Amino acid sequence: MASLDFRDFYIKYNGHPKFRTSRIIEDDLISVMIQKYELLLFTNKGELMAQPEFGCNLEELLFQTKVSSEYVEDTINSQIAQFIPEMVGMNYRLRVEFVRDNQSYQEAMVIYFTIADYEVFARVGERFDSSF
Repeated sequence: MASLDFRDFYIKYNGHPKFRTSRIIEDDLISVMIQKYELLLFTNKGELMAQPEFGCNLEELLFQTKVSSEYVEDTINSQIAQFIPEMVGMNYRLRVEFVRDNQSYQEAMVIYFTIADYEVFARVGERFDSSF
């Protein structure tokens, strides 16, 4: 069986909590999977050329009526199964909550994700925000 290459371009941006200026290639398996996971979350279907089913459409789901946190979790898990196969079978935790800001009358979706002691927090609402 051929070994898999888990290297990827380093895509963290200036302002990301884990950004390092001298990095070009990411070769840590967990970090590569987290990069792929963040890309899934922050991409809407149809935005990635030649991959029309790639993406979670989280902003669209946020503003749907009667969408449960379990439905959003299932959506994210199915995207992980399809586009991050190296993560399937690994022990990761995913939890989605909807929160309401009574001051601004806005609702947000908060996504908690943990894998191998890395915690990723994403908030979908006015704008995407993520840190790990």
